[in-house]
Order: sequence, then C-alpha cells, then structure tokens
Amino acid sequence: MADNSAESYLPSYFGVEIEGIQCGKFYRCEGLESENYVYEVEEGGLNTTTHKFIGRTRFPNLVLEKGLTDNNEIYRWYADTVMTEDPVVRKDGSVVLFNASGEEVKRWNFFRALPCRWVGPQLGHNVHGCAVERVEIMHEGLEEAE
Repeated sequence: MADNSAESYLPSYFGVEIEGIQCGKFYRCEGLESENYVYEVEEGGLNTTTHKFIGRTRFPNLVLEKGLTDNNEIYRWYADTVMTEDPVVRKDGSVVLFNASGEEVKRWNFFRALPCRWVGPQLGHNVHGCAVERVEIMHEGLEEAE
C-alpha cells in the first residue's frame, strides 16, 4: 500500500551554506549524486558466470546557478581559493531545500570542498532575463542529512 502522507517539495527554493554561512539562494543545482564503480570478474571454467563487485565511489561536482546579487560569498571563496598564494583551505557545506513557508525540509551535506570554476553573467544587448552567475564545487563526499 502506498504512503500518501509523504509531502512533495518544489525543487526551486534552496540555498547553499558553506561552514554554516548562508551563501545565497540558487535556482539551479546539479550534482547531488554519487556513483559507484562496478567491476566484473569472469569465472573460469564454464565461462558463463560473471561476478560483479562494487568499487570506489565517485562524487560529481556540484554546479550551482543563481541570479547575480550583492551577496558575493561564493565568488569571494573562489577568489580566496584560486587567486591568492594563501594555502588552500577545503570547507564543508550544505545544499538546503526549503518549503514555501521558508522552513528547511531537506539538507545534503558535502565535505572537503573547493570551488573549481566560476562563470560570471553574460552581458550584452541580446541577453534576456537576469544576470546569472555559476559556480562549480568539487568535493569528496555527500550525504543526505537525517
């Protein structure tokens, strides 16, 4: 019997925190996923059986997009990481999903992260809509918080 009490959430209201600091509300997030390498070993003799084993886990980069605002925490983190000679500091963070009332309903934590790409807005007379910035964050682990 299906559980009809579960609530569905719109995926369009979420924010990103880096070490507990709100870094903005984003309208697009990709990369909330993990994938395990699967390798196969063929059994000798009959040559009809293949055994499958699970290998290492891979975490794709998070790709975040948001309208350009005066909140530049993400860009500052990127600039501090790749545009200075200071030691690189990895940080933990979270992607946080909110309901229509602004209450947190889901959280995905990522670990030992670094921003690896920042893309500023496209400017020009043929560009429509709002100015958008994009950041890619590489990380070494992802978990759905309970």
